[in-house]
Amino acid sequence: MEKHLKKYHHHQLLNHMELLSQVEKQRLEETLSIQDFEKIDQLYQDVYVHRQIALPEDVQDIATTIISEQSTEALAHMEALGQSAIKAGKFAAVLMAGGQGTRLAHNGPKGTFEFDGVSLFELQARQIKALIESLNVSIPWIIMMSDINHKETIAFFEAHDYFGLNKQDVFFFIQPNIVALSEGGELLLNEDKQLLTTPNGNGGIFEALNASGTNKLLQERGVTHIYMNNIDNVLVKVLDPVFCGYAVESDADVTTKTIAAKDNESVGRVVEVDGKKQVIEYTELPKGEENHFRNANIGIHIFKLDFIVNHAQSEMPYHLAIKQLPQLDESFTVIEATALKFEKFYFDIFKYADTFKTVQFDRNEEFSPLKNKEGKDSIATAYEDLLRTRRL
Repeated sequence: MEKHLKKYHHHQLLNHMELLSQVEKQRLEETLSIQDFEKIDQLYQDVYVHRQIALPEDVQDIATTIISEQSTEALAHMEALGQSAIKAGKFAAVLMAGGQGTRLAHNGPKGTFEFDGVSLFELQARQIKALIESLNVSIPWIIMMSDINHKETIAFFEAHDYFGLNKQDVFFFIQPNIVALSEGGELLLNEDKQLLTTPNGNGGIFEALNASGTNKLLQERGVTHIYMNNIDNVLVKVLDPVFCGYAVESDADVTTKTIAAKDNESVGRVVEVDGKKQVIEYTELPKGEENHFRNANIGIHIFKLDFIVNHAQSEMPYHLAIKQLPQLDESFTVIEATALKFEKFYFDIFKYADTFKTVQFDRNEEFSPLKNKEGKDSIATAYEDLLRTRRL
């Protein structure tokens, strides 16, 4: 063990080892014994030391079906298609809810944040319940949590009697974790004197759906499509039948819901690079050309279940986030200091799709992110939008 640590310059951790109780030391050594130090070092070199932001040269905007340009008949047809597929049990809803409400000054999972006594979880549960009742079908609701919020999330669902949903149809799983490192590439310890790890980003969802047995369970139930969205868009339409209709009709591996990007808006864009679809963060778009790409990514996608089963183990790159995280210093004091977080992004799976459909919807009806306590994308703006669209 110590030989491995020395080889990969984790001296700080060795110094800590002396100060641990027997139980703490044993726990830490068990965790360390399953780490792949070469892989960690390679990750540090690739993603941090030698990081390069290379702009793709051949970036194109993508072909998009724009909802506002469709006839009433066409939309009614899509809605009927979507409803009949949902009624036939072909769709499962998948929610990414691994975050805490820290930026909202809310203590607990973000999904437990409430407007007038209605939590973000309940806002989505109500929509699923309405579909279950109107279409007389059971719909699986799959919720991705993280190791920092899973206990509180499940307790919240229990306390609220699963918002009137059938408990047997609600499934929880935890997204994977990965080590965080110091800027010098060293492993760190958390407040519990154990290895500091963080969730490996929303892109960990595909391996976790597979490893947790959820994909298999969905296949056994006859599900063919998963409808994926985030917890923090208060206007999200869970299992929107019109959008489901486009996924069914196009039979695409991935069907993406976008909105028209405003000029110079700092949101990722869904684009095409060398014939493959991807999302490029606003900061990485070719300078001066940002406004050529009109499809803003809002994190709402439908995936064919077969597609994500086939690509559960496919290579997805890590991206770097540099954060201030609580950790132990040399004297075992808890400090907030710089740490390197490594995250996968779910949209990096897009490149494996043979077929891709993009549908642009109306921002005012579809998108109001709850990110901040005050100002832009805040509690106040989300509340206004919920009242305006009569969702509360």
